[in-house]
Amino acid sequence: MMKKLTLICLILIAISFFGSGVAVESLELAKKQIELFKKEFKIEPREMLFNVTVGSEDGKLTIFGDVSEPKLKESLLERLRTALQVSFEDKIKILPDESVGEKIFAVVNVDVVNLMDAPRRTLQKNAVTQARMGDILKLFKRDGDWYLVQMEDSYIGWIDGSKIVSMNEIELKEYLSAPFVLIVSKFAQLYREADPTSAIETKLVQGTTLPCVEVKGEWLKLRLPDQREFFVRMSDAQLFENREKVFATQKGADYIIEIAKQHLGLPYLWAGTTSYGFDCSGFTQFCFKMAGYFLRRDADMQYEQGEPVLDRKDLKMGDLVFFQTYKAGPSHVGIYIGNMKYIHSGSKGVAINSFDPNDPDYSADLDRKYIGARRIIQR
Repeated sequence: MMKKLTLICLILIAISFFGSGVAVESLELAKKQIELFKKEFKIEPREMLFNVTVGSEDGKLTIFGDVSEPKLKESLLERLRTALQVSFEDKIKILPDESVGEKIFAVVNVDVVNLMDAPRRTLQKNAVTQARMGDILKLFKRDGDWYLVQMEDSYIGWIDGSKIVSMNEIELKEYLSAPFVLIVSKFAQLYREADPTSAIETKLVQGTTLPCVEVKGEWLKLRLPDQREFFVRMSDAQLFENREKVFATQKGADYIIEIAKQHLGLPYLWAGTTSYGFDCSGFTQFCFKMAGYFLRRDADMQYEQGEPVLDRKDLKMGDLVFFQTYKAGPSHVGIYIGNMKYIHSGSKGVAINSFDPNDPDYSADLDRKYIGARRIIQR
């Protein structure tokens, strides 16, 4: 009796593996190749979507999932064809999916908004980053009133659909056709008219970019993504011929440090990237962006950019300095400002600390946790 039960179990297991018509070896090999592909191509889930699985459907080996970049799909399929030496069904979707519709772009329509780690979450601890009014997003998926989006720095998160204006390619092109304004003050008050008595509650944060439709004396008329129009003082902004030129000119370390020092004393904010509060890498990314340099969103990502500075005595103003704090690897970052000092957004907010034990600003804790530096500004 026992032998019969064992035989039946073996038969059932065999059916479960082979009844689909797909050999276990092919399934396992496909899974292994997908994992190897992710490592070799350095698939970073914070910056790209690559949700690919393997299984069987109608007796065929089938590759399921969705990806945000068509070239990734093409490269993966080519790899699988070479490695598997068997036919398979391709059911990988290229995002955006059909839930988004024809309007696959969006522009942020509020002063500052959190991007979250999942739809319908509102707590700051669930935020992954922030966007400013005028930031352009790619829409990937929709879940009720929420969208999975990718920011211009490639970072991905969920955003409340009521905070954005969706656009198709033609509408976005029209939106981008005007001259653009960059807000250079920490905050810029909005006004209904070119009149200091017509202020509204909304203020724009430093780094905001919006179309300019009129120059009126010492005032600039801006058009918001939802077509409303308001004025800002010219002293709070800088006018450019088009949006592409806003951050096109690279400035020196002095300017980066000047921007950074404007925020001294500002409290730390998890996922923060604006004048209302920064996290460490949001702070460095913002300061460098204002000076025309692109940094990726998180400290460990920024640690992969630029050139390494191998000896601390070789640090120059504007170098990024990194620390290993709450997790292994680079998890905190600041900006070297010279004389053994650095500015960063830490637990006590934006502050200046020193590597010099004789300096009143010396932080023994961060000195111990220092792991290296990267040079972004090429001199």
